[in-house]
Amino acid sequence: MAQTFEDISKEVVNRFLQNVLFIDDKAYLSENKANDFDAYKISTIFAKEGKLCTVFAPSSEDDISNCYSLYLKADIVVLDWYLALTNENDEKDDEKDADMDEPRGFYTKSLIKEIVVDAQKEKLKLILVYTGETNLENITEEIYNEVKQYDDFEQDYCCVHSSNLVILIRAKYNGEAQFKHHENLKKMIVKYEDLPSFISSEFAKLVNGLLPNFVLSAISVIRENTSRLLNVYSSELDIAYLGHKIVLPNPNDSKDLLIKIFGESVIDLISSINIDTQNWLPLWIAAEYSNPNVIKISERKSITVDRNILERIITGNENFDELIKTLFGNLSRNERIDIHNNAALLLSTDSNRVKKSNVGFAKLTHHKNIFSPRVDCPFLTLGTVVRSIDDNSYYLCIQQRCDSLRIDGIRRFLFLPLVEGAGNFHIVVNNDIQLKIAKSSFDVKTIKFRADDKKRYVSSECMIDDKTKMKKFIFSSIYNEKYEWILELKDMHAQRVINSYCSILSRVGLDESEWLRLLS
Repeated sequence: MAQTFEDISKEVVNRFLQNVLFIDDKAYLSENKANDFDAYKISTIFAKEGKLCTVFAPSSEDDISNCYSLYLKADIVVLDWYLALTNENDEKDDEKDADMDEPRGFYTKSLIKEIVVDAQKEKLKLILVYTGETNLENITEEIYNEVKQYDDFEQDYCCVHSSNLVILIRAKYNGEAQFKHHENLKKMIVKYEDLPSFISSEFAKLVNGLLPNFVLSAISVIRENTSRLLNVYSSELDIAYLGHKIVLPNPNDSKDLLIKIFGESVIDLISSINIDTQNWLPLWIAAEYSNPNVIKISERKSITVDRNILERIITGNENFDELIKTLFGNLSRNERIDIHNNAALLLSTDSNRVKKSNVGFAKLTHHKNIFSPRVDCPFLTLGTVVRSIDDNSYYLCIQQRCDSLRIDGIRRFLFLPLVEGAGNFHIVVNNDIQLKIAKSSFDVKTIKFRADDKKRYVSSECMIDDKTKMKKFIFSSIYNEKYEWILELKDMHAQRVINSYCSILSRVGLDESEWLRLLS
């Protein structure tokens, strides 16, 4: 049974990690040299841990292209530092080959660079450079110099890391005398039999948290129940699906339905297998809060929040507002309201960290698009938020989906203006931009767009931003006004805006006794 939250994370990670990719040109040699790699022994060790182990031994530069496709499928990538490869396109010249000394790490750095570029697409990755070389500090320096241009990379002892990628440099075991006079490097030795535990522990450090543990547990549930999903989505249903597709006014909508029902099936699957996050909470609190936090409530008042208070607040069943009165009785009503509205402030003294966390979680709850870059160009519909290129103003499209699809020619689209400002807001774009909806009936704006003749909806055009070199999507009105696509609200959030706006439209203004109006 787990004793710490770190143990919980290791258990979750150990269940999640299924395949490890080793790339080592000496994988199937047995010359008993420092750089040799016993593929059979490694595979056996990982098999005992219930994990798949792929060992690829490239022999030429042409083989490197195979590595790129392999690492995309691997949970963990383990690379040898010195890959001594040949170029099959070069003519054989023994004298020339003898004079040429391929720089150590050349191909490994090339592979790492590819993984780093791929990880820039918001991917999480752990790379282990597992080598028989002795100059681990120099290897770390070389890797850092290779990747520092791509992201917020930092260099530690035998480690290079960014916010979502960690590269560890470790030594293969080569006898008890190894690094005899260098204690720091001696700690960097990892024996074959320790590799599974070491990899799981390091990956657990990378994802250590309540939400990452939940996601990894959910993914594990999906992996373990793939056959159940395939059984539900049997090929026997193909004819019904195609029959549905045939009769739709827009047959391409059938794909949207597949995505929706599959997503709901995954939700049902995860819900049917309990992931008991409640039992994680006390261990998470114990790991995060060894000392009390002094939280500043106002200019003159602070409260002290320790581990016991947090555990009572987070894991208990007491009413939060009543509990705040009990725990912090000297607070005014307004101060208690502030705590209620900003409960995350009880968990950190760093207000910037709290805001960043709140913004990130809020985006998960109301943004329809959480992965970028998009493959398809978004279209204009209910919930689309755009920014005017001309005056930098924001708008929310409130045109119902049934009036924005399967349309022809020119159509007016309805928008509510969005204003930036501190205090109350309805939509979070990012840490710096929060928007409030102008819901007055006279604020509504109409913009004319022309529907695509074939797609029968108003599609955006993909462009590359000159500064960021990132994709951006532009809608053009019939008057060539440019509007940049910013995000799309989830359906129910967008519908709530419509309902709120309609309630304003339904207000009734009467001439009546002012005395009676004020009383009512």
